[in-house]
Amino acid sequence: MQPSTPFDQLACRIYRQVNSASAQVLRRTLIRRLSGERSDDWDRLLEQLNNEESVRLKHLGDGIAQLSWTNHHPA
Repeated sequence: MQPSTPFDQLACRIYRQVNSASAQVLRRTLIRRLSGERSDDWDRLLEQLNNEESVRLKHLGDGIAQLSWTNHHPA
């Protein structure tokens, strides 16, 4: 199923990046807003990521952010 809205497309792109093998090994990745993506969608996505307990978000400016995270596994 294809993402239906521009926000869904953005979220799907970032989700794929976060779940890439290299990002999972490092538990971090740089994300960036592409020129065709809306800034309000980008801001909404960053807000959602920032609200995640295990995610740290560092704004680097100009539509670039560093995500890092910890993996929480139930005991």
